[in-house]
Amino acid sequence: MKIMKIGPLMDGKELRTGGAGFFNVVNPATGAVIAREACCEDATVGRIVESSAQAFASPGWQRLAPSGRARLLLRLADVVEAHAEELIELELLDVGKPVTQLRAGELPLTAQIIRFYAGAADKIEGAVKSTAAGSFSLTTWEPYGVVAGILPWNYPLVNVAMKVAPAIAAGNAIVLKPSVETPLTAIAFAKLCLKAGFPKGIVNVATGPGSGAGNALVKHPLVKKVSFTGSTAVGQAIQKLAADRMKAVNLECGGKNAIIVFADADFERAAQAAAISAFVNAGQLCVSCSRLLVQRSVAAKFTKLLQEKVKRITVGDPRDAKTLVGPMITRAQYESTLAAIKEGLAEGCTVLCGGGRLKLRGKLTGGFWVQPTILADVKPGMKVHDQEIFGPVLSVSRFRDETEAIAISNSVEYGLSGSVWTRDGERALRMVRALDTGIIWVNTMLTGYPEIPVPPHKMSGTGVELGVEGLLAYCKRKSAVLGYDTCAPVGWGL
Repeated sequence: MKIMKIGPLMDGKELRTGGAGFFNVVNPATGAVIAREACCEDATVGRIVESSAQAFASPGWQRLAPSGRARLLLRLADVVEAHAEELIELELLDVGKPVTQLRAGELPLTAQIIRFYAGAADKIEGAVKSTAAGSFSLTTWEPYGVVAGILPWNYPLVNVAMKVAPAIAAGNAIVLKPSVETPLTAIAFAKLCLKAGFPKGIVNVATGPGSGAGNALVKHPLVKKVSFTGSTAVGQAIQKLAADRMKAVNLECGGKNAIIVFADADFERAAQAAAISAFVNAGQLCVSCSRLLVQRSVAAKFTKLLQEKVKRITVGDPRDAKTLVGPMITRAQYESTLAAIKEGLAEGCTVLCGGGRLKLRGKLTGGFWVQPTILADVKPGMKVHDQEIFGPVLSVSRFRDETEAIAISNSVEYGLSGSVWTRDGERALRMVRALDTGIIWVNTMLTGYPEIPVPPHKMSGTGVELGVEGLLAYCKRKSAVLGYDTCAPVGWGL
């Protein structure tokens, strides 16, 4: 296969170099280099941001009505669907996602997110406030200007839509910074924005590692808002960089989420949910439930059913329609996951299935393959229980009653998602109130997007993504007081 050459996008043109060398983009299923990525030095990032600032300030963009931005987004959704096979091919090469999941899940969701925010673009509403006679008071929402959208490597295509669509609907310009490991669909998406009629510079792309291009983007004075999805450690670093200029920051970071199964649950559906949530995308999903909490009285029965389901999971070639689990996306995460499994065994966990490297043949020999793994006898305080692994590893803990389930679930420092399985409606409502996480699914998993917001709790981040609330996250508030009584005091009663 011919190695692609890719680079940053500025003013509608893809640059051949960014001034900071090149990075080899690897196919995680084979270990082969598929692209040479030009990385941006600080000066190049600066030019890209300035391009977006000029595009934002241009009369054409400033005069464009919300309904006009909505039409752009609707055209973009159509263009994305028309180029679905191209985007699928890039995700297969760059991320190693199973093709069935791309066609049935991620491509439709990408278009759905764009259309959702197209429909919301002209529905950003302020409010009239009740104040004293002699003045008329109101609040409005305005775009920030240039926002930075920093993307993770696990779901690059869906995340680019999650950042571009609300940013544009709100009237901003955006500079994307994809992961240095998975830049292909972000660059392709930005080109499709041009094809849909977006003005040049409104969607630009800076490429390179987070420590270089990412930091330069966050620190640039013309960037007024930062939206980041990725690890908690990097999110903390970004928040510190942005603090010097009091920039608004939206962070969706790590998760160590629990799926809680009570004795009265629908075991068949709960086991299916546990398997899908833990192992979809090889466990590389921030809202996946990588901790299974199961009531003691049914733990043996439920884990046996779960093991049977996991044994039927097909791991392998992402191009095979039967494949459910593909490779780890990066070598670093592959090695980190294997190390976490080894550490869990040293802590006293028991392997119910998996537990190590998966050796495949042929062209997949050099890929980053890890067996879907279930670890039992896991207790709070163990690293495998408390720390995010971000790989195909499910830990199993037992609880006696509702109170203990809540305590175990809330014992970790993260609070992104959770899932509760019970036929008791009153218990379900109590659990929703008691669990300290941003989104809780009851008798379902990974549903409700893009309409519901995902507001992270604790060390999982700040702000919100998705839903109408995710649109307002790309707006800044403004209040206005209009005086109409010339006989009234000017202010403060004077």
